[in-house]
Amino acid sequence: MCALFFAGCDKHEPLYAYGVQLSVDGVSIDACGGERRVVVDAFLSDGDSWSVERDGAEEWFECRVEGDAIIVAIEPNNDTSMREGGFNVVSVNNSFEARRVTVTQEAAEELMLDVNAEECYEVDSEGGSYTFVVDSNAEWRISSSEAWVVASADIEARRATLVIDVNEGDTQREATITVEVGEGGLYKEASFTVKQYTRAENAYLNLVGKWEITASKWFYSPNGSLNSLDYTPNPSDYYLIFDLDEGEYGETLIMRDFLYPGTELEVRYNAKTGGIIIPFGWTVLSYDVFFYVTLLNSTQFSYASLEVEATPNDECTALTLDMPTVDGFNYVGFGLWTYDENGGKIAVGSNYRPTMFPMGDIQFVKKSE
Repeated sequence: MCALFFAGCDKHEPLYAYGVQLSVDGVSIDACGGERRVVVDAFLSDGDSWSVERDGAEEWFECRVEGDAIIVAIEPNNDTSMREGGFNVVSVNNSFEARRVTVTQEAAEELMLDVNAEECYEVDSEGGSYTFVVDSNAEWRISSSEAWVVASADIEARRATLVIDVNEGDTQREATITVEVGEGGLYKEASFTVKQYTRAENAYLNLVGKWEITASKWFYSPNGSLNSLDYTPNPSDYYLIFDLDEGEYGETLIMRDFLYPGTELEVRYNAKTGGIIIPFGWTVLSYDVFFYVTLLNSTQFSYASLEVEATPNDECTALTLDMPTVDGFNYVGFGLWTYDENGGKIAVGSNYRPTMFPMGDIQFVKKSE
């Protein structure tokens, strides 16, 4: 006897297993973040549905369902380490095994910030503009803690600029400048200060005013030769009071009415010492009147075109001239000279009011207003 067996399916069973098909098993993205799309093709039993279960510890991405797709929204990675995580596509009724989707994100590039600025900018009362270079591999920003310093950035030119207002107050002031790049876990900054002085502390402006020439010895020349003076001349009688006026701010000043009415000479300002550098040998009145240092040796004297520095005391009430020594000769004084009809040098002045020649220890003393 033979037995006949038949194999088949229950009328309620599907021809294939319940489950979902995913367009990808993993998504990856760069450090900038963004969105990725995973398409879900599902075959489910009646009353069943699928959902997304994200790893609880992964807060740097989110999943949302839009129709038959899962949108994975990934935040920027501000860390220099790669991130890995994932989520599962599951059945509400447990009719199919969960499908795993991995999520990976590239590490951020390590930030570089190089600020080529001074640790402290010491600025005089009149302010000004300062520029420095900033190198970075990301977009940077700059800020000032105080409104009197305006900080601006030119990212393309890799340059930052500070514009500092005039300090019209009677106290020093200080601002902090901060250059930043990145945010959160990927962040760098560099900071420095700007210190601004008052006008009362401005060494350049303190030079502006009237000054009197003083010396340990005096000579005069009523007839072309130098004669020793046995008394101290009256400053107002012999043009020994002169003016120092502003020239190009912070660079030059103008000496006026020096030893003779109408003389004018541009002198350089030395920001390091707070003094002035006087160029002897230049025309000071017209094309043929010159200002020379004088070498005095007994009854002989000669001339030279030299620079002489006048250095201030701490209170900037006196300028001491550092008379030079050249080729073994000590230049000890100065005076105004012109040429006679034979081309020889003669002192400027007259028998009634000769030009004075200060010699020896020479100082300019500031006159009180």
